[in-house]
Amino acid sequence: MLKQNKSSLGIQAQVGKFLAFVPLRPNHWTMLALFIAAMGAFAIALMHDLFLGLVFFLVGGALDMVDGAVARARNEATKFGAFLDGVSDRFMEALFLFSFMFYPLPEILIDAKIWLAALIFLGTCMPSFIRAYAEYNEVITHDKAKKMGGIFERSERLLLIVAGLAAGIVFSMDYFVGAIILAVALSAITVLQRIAYVMYNGAE
Repeated sequence: MLKQNKSSLGIQAQVGKFLAFVPLRPNHWTMLALFIAAMGAFAIALMHDLFLGLVFFLVGGALDMVDGAVARARNEATKFGAFLDGVSDRFMEALFLFSFMFYPLPEILIDAKIWLAALIFLGTCMPSFIRAYAEYNEVITHDKAKKMGGIFERSERLLLIVAGLAAGIVFSMDYFVGAIILAVALSAITVLQRIAYVMYNGAE
């Protein structure tokens, strides 16, 4: 895992150096990624073009990793940039999931829109909120907040959703809704894990 992380950081460093000469500030890359994600949401919600929407979101996700790399390469990393990047990440994920509320999806147990809303709440919003609110109220320290994890983090959540959508495009959208349902269940477990972490690691 450590070697893989070092390799990933090395690739990002090379990408950052390569794109450092483009006349865009790191925050501009962040906003560009969000704009492309919005185009993906438009393609899915209004054009009902799943493949085009997925391509836009994948491009947006790739560009979302560029801002930090460029910031480090140009020595322009700021606290506001990190804040903007985190907020943009949540908007991109929410846009992706929200766009499917305008796409006809199969019903599994309940309306698919309810599963999507549950995932936006339990997956996109609550894990980050628990960490930030616990630290804000000084229930846990900043160092402990950074160590707060869970069974189903953002990267795993996005990987499952994208894999489910790919299977849905190729085979049946039942696979996509199934992936959403599984993501809801795993996100709920993660929320409970984070609450338990705060309870056992918080100040008296």
